[in-house]
Amino acid sequence: MTSSFGRNTESTAAIDDNLAYLADRLRSIGQRVTPQRLMILASFESGEHLTADEVYCRIAGLSPVINRSTVYRTLELFRDLGVISETDLGGGVRQFELLDQLRHHHLVCRECGEIVEIEDSLVEPLREQAQVRYGFSADIDHLALFGRCRACTGDTGS
Repeated sequence: MTSSFGRNTESTAAIDDNLAYLADRLRSIGQRVTPQRLMILASFESGEHLTADEVYCRIAGLSPVINRSTVYRTLELFRDLGVISETDLGGGVRQFELLDQLRHHHLVCRECGEIVEIEDSLVEPLREQAQVRYGFSADIDHLALFGRCRACTGDTGS
């Protein structure tokens, strides 16, 4: 079956379950559940990185009251509330991702553009040390580290 966003889905029940989950998530942080907010959240698949324009393109035809400004403001609100993350994975373009319990981060090669996903456990010591040393509670939800990959540095990994 194809969802209203043009992606394959297993069933209408799965879509309904996802929308109910997203609505509950908004309510749990004290936010109103509006059709526009649900459409914006539902435009993401797990682990997917989208620009604000990509989100807008996915949902523009579904509601006449959705405009780019609404999408940008809502994405920024959700970022501030910790529902989505905002990261620049290169090229100066902000990308957003729906946050779940399995946070991850990226190594981005400046030379060839390769992006390697890394687990949150590598970043957790940084969060802890920021708190211990500086009393700073770091919100590191989706980090991109830029450099050169193994292939571009000639590192054989031995």
